[in-house]
Amino acid sequence: MRDEYFKCLIDDLGEATQYKVVPTDAIEKWLGKLPDQLLYYWKTEGWNSYKDGLFSIVNPDDYEDIVDMWLEDTPFESMDSYHVIARNDFGKLYLCGQETGRNISISCVSNTIIYDKKEFYKKDKKRLDLDIAAFFANKSVKSLDLKGSGKTGIFSRAVKKHGPLNTDEIFGFEPAIVLGGEIKLENVKKLNMHIHLDILRQLSEPDIYGF
Repeated sequence: MRDEYFKCLIDDLGEATQYKVVPTDAIEKWLGKLPDQLLYYWKTEGWNSYKDGLFSIVNPDDYEDIVDMWLEDTPFESMDSYHVIARNDFGKLYLCGQETGRNISISCVSNTIIYDKKEFYKKDKKRLDLDIAAFFANKSVKSLDLKGSGKTGIFSRAVKKHGPLNTDEIFGFEPAIVLGGEIKLENVKKLNMHIHLDILRQLSEPDIYGF
């Protein structure tokens, strides 16, 4: 049965457009490493994509190499053990620390790591679960979409032009934003996620922003 927090996500994003049942052994593997609330959502909802890939709940195992690469030589590398729990269509990765919970996101397209200063402390089980519930409740089309120079979201237009995203794909920009490219529909390409995020990380050291 859905709780009030996840219902907020469904009310805004709609039901999943791609659905994958989470194997029992995956849930058992992450027990004690990721919040119980997240594992509950895995069990009851799945590793799903919403709005044709605008937002996806993901298998952390598929992103461990990406996390290692993007956090290497940053202060976060030794602050906690981080795992990707979700992403958006343009490769923004939402991380969860085993002890500190939800406090870091990596915006690969803009080459930035964003962190919440006030959330960097060891949390008890109840607080970790609340972090997860609030994270999903606060997701909306407006907060997930990327805006171009016209200040309007470009995801729906990118889907219309290139088709929905598969689980291993993201929308990226060519030329890359970090190389001076512009956020506009003409520059959007459908790309292999792992290859593109690897290339972006090699182009430049990520900037770090706290709030």
